[in-house]
Amino acid sequence: MRGRIAAAIVLALTAPAHSEPYLSTLGAVFERYPLSEQLKPGFVFEPRVESALQFIGNINLAQESSKEVDLAGIEFVPGLLASYNTARGRGFLDYSFVGRVWEDSDYNAATHRLLANGNYWLVPDWFLVSGQASYGDTIIDPLISYNYGSSGLFNRSNIAERATASVTPAINHDFKDFNFYASYTYGRVWYLDNRDVPDSPLFTFFKDDSRDQRAFVQISSRDPGNQATLKVFYEWQASDFERTVPYRYERVGTDLGFRLSRTLRLVGDAGLESDLDESTVAGGLDSEFWHAGLRWTPDSRTTVEGRYGQRFYGDAWRFLLERDTRFVTIRLSYSEDPDIETRRVGVNFDPDEVPLPPLDDPTGLTSYPYIRKDAIAALIAEGARTRLRLEFYDRKREYRTLLRADTDIEGVRFNGVRDLGSDFYAELDTQYADSRRGIFLDGADGFVDPETGEFFFAQSYDWTIKGRLTWELYSNLYTAAEVGYLQRRGTRTYDGEWLAFRVRYTF
Repeated sequence: MRGRIAAAIVLALTAPAHSEPYLSTLGAVFERYPLSEQLKPGFVFEPRVESALQFIGNINLAQESSKEVDLAGIEFVPGLLASYNTARGRGFLDYSFVGRVWEDSDYNAATHRLLANGNYWLVPDWFLVSGQASYGDTIIDPLISYNYGSSGLFNRSNIAERATASVTPAINHDFKDFNFYASYTYGRVWYLDNRDVPDSPLFTFFKDDSRDQRAFVQISSRDPGNQATLKVFYEWQASDFERTVPYRYERVGTDLGFRLSRTLRLVGDAGLESDLDESTVAGGLDSEFWHAGLRWTPDSRTTVEGRYGQRFYGDAWRFLLERDTRFVTIRLSYSEDPDIETRRVGVNFDPDEVPLPPLDDPTGLTSYPYIRKDAIAALIAEGARTRLRLEFYDRKREYRTLLRADTDIEGVRFNGVRDLGSDFYAELDTQYADSRRGIFLDGADGFVDPETGEFFFAQSYDWTIKGRLTWELYSNLYTAAEVGYLQRRGTRTYDGEWLAFRVRYTF
């Protein structure tokens, strides 16, 4: 079956805002997000049931062909979508229970997929409360394998279940000339034992539940078109873990803008922040930072901004280009900020300027702080019957500890959907990623040169292609055929593939 599985299929609705719901599609591989104007008003409750006949090649991702396990099985997925949408608030909950039964009962598995999000104005134009929660599979060690397509199909011995939840009360009000915003976020991340696989020492090492907090206060000019604009802010972050040391980070500063001409503005920011190279647990405001640059806005559909500056780790850069036309959207961005993996997945404060479709976790289960350096380029084209999206990304994680080597993932992803008829469409998703990782544990583990103590970097070249044809028999009955192929080369080498025939009924 390997190599001959061809493709034709996935979504390219543009990236979602965090307040919009996730809608389960026919399978866990493909994800579709509705636009704001597509949300139904009032309260909506939609139970559903899905089922699939699946054929999997190399479900254990063995490197030797003689050890590969090929299986056929049945997947049963009941689920529901509940949403609430009014002028004062919006919320949703999407849940699926995924049960799989295979020819070899040792591979039988059950897992859950949950995503919930919402916000509500307790006092209109003054006091807002928002929250979010998630539950699903995540990989333990990306050096071994990925959770391809977030489906949990392959190598479940390297998969754990992760739950997240956070709540944010906020004050947000516009006065005559300025806006005042203050918020506090409390979030939790739990890594749960996987009953489908035996206990793993690696899982025990990486698993580290967290409690994440953030306080943020900002006063800013209301009109961004003023001759001069001003923003003053303070931020405090705290993360506490079960096994490892806590994390503290603070910053205070001001962001200024001055119009040089109708389309050009001088911009800059400066202030004090924690020096994570001195301590990742103390917090404090002991290091200066600054950026300076220009923002160019020739029209309402185009923005270009670049900044250069200094932070506690050295040179710092920011860049953003946004261009919107009737059929094409272009996004280019580069950003640098301190972060921790559990904060990234559990407490989404500031979404990326260029949101991406879900990607496999770049760092695994780790509580080590790092400098996140993300470069992203996206091109989105939408026609009457076709939607296409092309993305390039380079994600670097520069750790502030000698216990973890830096991570660098470069990749490209293309996905698109094509309407073949009023009730028939095809989707395609393909991705290539080049990953370089290293960890510092023990020379006996093979990741460190036992003689020099230097990091050993493992290289991975991953390629996946997924396709699907969907036929809507009725307004609430769908059938689909989907195929997929994955390949890893480098430090580890294996291939895998799957074929599935699906049906979904929504009550």
